[in-house]
Amino acid sequence: MTRNIDADAFIRGTCRLERSSGWKQNAQRFLLNRLTEVSNLQKDVLTGTYQPDQGGKFRIHENGHERIIHAMTPRDAVLQHVLTDEVLIPALRRYLIYDNGASLKGKGISFTRRRFEEHLRWHYRRYGTDGYILLIDFRKYFDNIRHDTALRLVAEKIPDSIIISILQKIFKTYEVDVSYTNNKDIEKEVFNSLEYQHISKELLTGRRYMRKSISIGSQISQIIGVFYPTLIDNYCKTVKGIRCYDAYMDDRIIIHPDKEYLKRLLKEIETIAGQLGITINKKKTQIVKISHGFTWLKTRYILTDTGKIIRKIPRDAVKRERRRIKKIKQLVETGELTEKQAWVQYKSWRGDKKWYHAHRTLRDMDKLYKELMKNDK
Repeated sequence: MTRNIDADAFIRGTCRLERSSGWKQNAQRFLLNRLTEVSNLQKDVLTGTYQPDQGGKFRIHENGHERIIHAMTPRDAVLQHVLTDEVLIPALRRYLIYDNGASLKGKGISFTRRRFEEHLRWHYRRYGTDGYILLIDFRKYFDNIRHDTALRLVAEKIPDSIIISILQKIFKTYEVDVSYTNNKDIEKEVFNSLEYQHISKELLTGRRYMRKSISIGSQISQIIGVFYPTLIDNYCKTVKGIRCYDAYMDDRIIIHPDKEYLKRLLKEIETIAGQLGITINKKKTQIVKISHGFTWLKTRYILTDTGKIIRKIPRDAVKRERRRIKKIKQLVETGELTEKQAWVQYKSWRGDKKWYHAHRTLRDMDKLYKELMKNDK
């Protein structure tokens, strides 16, 4: 696998950096000396002297959820692009089930929604609206991925000492300082990175670290997050022979006519998840009747008696956008945003919703926007 990270691979990595972060000042400085930086980086990787930087962290609010993003230096970002695109994805993708659509070229959320609807129609042709949906969500998924387990799973598929050594160094930067506690079983408990931010820095002395949690925002974390629960996916699709099974990052959905079967399956999945160190979120994991409707991947699904699939925008998404429009209005009034910039932001939300059966909702949202902005264009 090391042969895949030649000079050409690093040049391709800089091109990906330019597309994703070329507007940043530190990325521009790195790209001005592209050949020199690539030569030094490749030399460090092949000689084993490469050491990743700690980088920085910042918070974002996405769809009503607060997340902590790990910001990398351009040098580390290029290496992660190379490792992910040239080594990890080609080697690990073959072990993923076909219906896993997250963070892979040619797939994505649209692919997963389309495959799910194909499975829903397949179920309807055989059982009608009789049946149940098992919705599975893992609690604080990225925060609780174990480094030793992830490295072992990757090493089984990629037996390359240089690659594994680099991953170990990257995971080292993700370790959590737990000097504030003497709890010996802290690694067995569910870790919450948001709550961790409230701990006083004076208590984080570096005396003790927990090898757990991978940061959101890096290419390595994305593919590791997709690959990590492969044991669960293969057990359900191959061992149990479940046809209507779809996965997207840490979300799973299963369609089956027997509710008791899904209850037993959930217990079996919990056992495998426990071996991986991840926990089922009891609040979000549920079994619902198909005819009652259900929400998955930010879509409210309703299957009618005639077999038609109706897609609705979830209410919380509509409420969130209403608040966002009012906030944008305030920014326009203070001059922080122009009317054109405000329209582009609203249009980006509205354009994604054409896939839904939500004519009245979109009409009402347009009316609200026009009334607030006093703009009929």
